[in-house]
Amino acid sequence: MPLLPVLGSTCLSWVSYILVSVTLAFRFQALGIGVVPYGAVVAVFALGMLLTESIWGAYAFRIAGPLTISGLGAVVAAVLWGVGASRTPAEFAVTMGLLGALMVFPVPLLRWWAVTARGPSSRGSGSARYAVGTGGGIVIGSAVGPVVYFAFGFERLILLAIAVWIASLALLLPIPWSRVASVGAPVRPFRQMRRVLTPAFGVAAALVTLLYVCSTLTTNFVQYYSVVVFGGSPVAAGYVIGLARATALVAGLLLGTVVDRWGPIRSAPFGFALIGLGALATYVAPTYLAMLAATVVFSVGVGWLGAVLLPLALLPAPPDLQGTTIGVFGSFEDLGLLIGPALLGSVYAAFGPRSMFLTVASVAAIGLAGAMAIALRGSAPRVPQDGLDRAGLAADSAAAPPGGR
Repeated sequence: MPLLPVLGSTCLSWVSYILVSVTLAFRFQALGIGVVPYGAVVAVFALGMLLTESIWGAYAFRIAGPLTISGLGAVVAAVLWGVGASRTPAEFAVTMGLLGALMVFPVPLLRWWAVTARGPSSRGSGSARYAVGTGGGIVIGSAVGPVVYFAFGFERLILLAIAVWIASLALLLPIPWSRVASVGAPVRPFRQMRRVLTPAFGVAAALVTLLYVCSTLTTNFVQYYSVVVFGGSPVAAGYVIGLARATALVAGLLLGTVVDRWGPIRSAPFGFALIGLGALATYVAPTYLAMLAATVVFSVGVGWLGAVLLPLALLPAPPDLQGTTIGVFGSFEDLGLLIGPALLGSVYAAFGPRSMFLTVASVAAIGLAGAMAIALRGSAPRVPQDGLDRAGLAADSAAAPPGGR
């Protein structure tokens, strides 16, 4: 299976989502809805992903076909239209929750391929390659979304998001999915998930949850603090989000090979240290340009950890659990996206926008302490990876041996 269509589809699907998410705060303001309901709705979107991404991981190859992809994609398009038609917090909560639960359906399959395509010795680079798709989509969507919103309105922006979503699926349809792996084995997702949830995996899951709590500062709240605190324009907020994601993307690409050379255990503390430093620098930033510089530091840390934490999670995973491991890992990312907006929205409402930076710095400090603990210990349980190949995810669908591992 070629990698380019997978990355292209990933990029377009993220453009579609970001067009909506980056303008949702402006839509709430136009409808007279406050910041706390906004944070709650963003959290509900993450909850939808959290509840389903592990299951999509277990069933990844069951959906790997043109008819299934097209059918699920059509349902997502209908939900996107529902987001455009929403007017109240309750309506947004329902439609955004459904969007989170359904839009994530191709992610575990595509992410697994990108990370494992060149073997287990290049997982840091593989994570960075996948970030090319997600990061490119976020950069484009963040830059275009506010422009389209203020020029044409939210309803037409939703139509653009639907069109881009359909284009993302069109790239997947010609792929010869039947050549990738057999799908005849029964799927037992909850048994597979229980086998994934080991103490070693739990360390990586906790760290990625903390990472995504921190990352919501730039993905969900730049629209507020860049305008209120630093005097920027709403349109410029989209460019700041694009800058943050582009920096994380480039950092991941450049540092992915470093992660492969050092190993994920030794690499993890540096990312959290940079995130904490960037958050504190934003807190004390006296000008808009200083805020941008701090955002760059923050985003380098995010990009660094993006190349570290999935390889760390895969260290203890046997070949037959690679797909489910990625799906469950994604659910913990979603947990961070669920906690982050609710936490930062509440802190913002109670103590003002600058309090968010101290909160994120505190979360990063917890992540740094955890990463340092495993780095000082110097090892993590791992399994032989010699058998890892493109049959791994198909084997993932097989029944677990009696008693598990």
